[in-house]
Amino acid sequence: MKRTLLLWFFVFALVFPACVLGEEMTVDEQVDKIFRETKAVGGAFVVAQHGEIVYERYYGVQQKTTGVPVTENTYFRGASVTKLVTGIGLMKMMDDGLLAPDEDISTYLGYTVRNPRYMDVPITLRMLMSHTAGLNENSSYSSKSSLLSDMIDVEKKARSNFRDVRPGSQYTYSNFGAGITGAIVESVTGQDVSTYMRGYLFEPLGIDAAYTVTQLTEPDYIAATYHKDGSLYAAPSYMLRQEYIAQSLPDQHYRITVGSLWIRPRDLARLGIVLCGDGTLDGERVLSEEAIAAMRQAQSEESTGITEDSPYSFFCIRQDTLFDGRTVYGHQGTDEGIVCNLYVEPESELVICVMTNGCNSTREDGIMRITRRLAAIAEAEYLTQQ
Repeated sequence: MKRTLLLWFFVFALVFPACVLGEEMTVDEQVDKIFRETKAVGGAFVVAQHGEIVYERYYGVQQKTTGVPVTENTYFRGASVTKLVTGIGLMKMMDDGLLAPDEDISTYLGYTVRNPRYMDVPITLRMLMSHTAGLNENSSYSSKSSLLSDMIDVEKKARSNFRDVRPGSQYTYSNFGAGITGAIVESVTGQDVSTYMRGYLFEPLGIDAAYTVTQLTEPDYIAATYHKDGSLYAAPSYMLRQEYIAQSLPDQHYRITVGSLWIRPRDLARLGIVLCGDGTLDGERVLSEEAIAAMRQAQSEESTGITEDSPYSFFCIRQDTLFDGRTVYGHQGTDEGIVCNLYVEPESELVICVMTNGCNSTREDGIMRITRRLAAIAEAEYLTQQ
């Protein structure tokens, strides 16, 4: 009897070694476990290093009712990573001489923008993109009927839309400021910001992305979005019915660049490669090395005139807690259950991209737990083994 039991145990160990011998899970299994434990409806995890995609994993479904699986073709909403991608476009415009970081934004908008309490201080793109412009996201900003000029034109008595702080002197994260940059793009180019960025930044890189789902070329791959509890936030059919006016309307289009970007995970990771290296992608120059350096530079009164120690430079955050002893640069996006993160570590040339269309995840030291757990896998595979 004892010999029979030993024989069966030996056969079981041969057939099921992972169960009996405690074999470690594969990377795919680890990634799937994290998505599963955070109750992700659908998700993507893409890693790039040295300018190449080195790992990608797709999980779950685009939409519960259809059951269509998430693939490399799926478009996810970027939420606030929209700001970082917009920042890349704005830096390219600066490289091309269309914008300047320290120019009074009144020059671009065609009316005088001032905090009425500090009439001697122009508001600049650098301030908007470092979240130090001192804007107030009050009821005016919350109202979709409000016009941008009514809120920030000094002639319109816009006092309530500014905080009582000297522009450039205090960091406060501002969706309002990010939206104004989109209005500036429209004022300068004469095109709506989504159409312009598609032609100016995305298409030359072979990227199909837009600030509205109505401009995406393959709508069958649009992911639905979900709340943290798994209930539906917005279906693709609903989103496709929402009107997007493809005209330059800076007075109305001041929310688009806050969180409206739709992009595929591989394409977002490729933009991370631009940020991670010297500003090139596949051998083609996207941003100057000076622009890349500026996006990583800490703001200070001596270097940039920004007196507050903002963690952001040109919509790019500096984060020191994701990888042990390393500084990463990028952005996080969250809205309801949506999570989107893009971070780059220049020394190792590592890029991580995390996207979900809905999950139940909380923040840990400022970064979503799902992203920290996935980043730990990338760190173990691509950093500690160097």
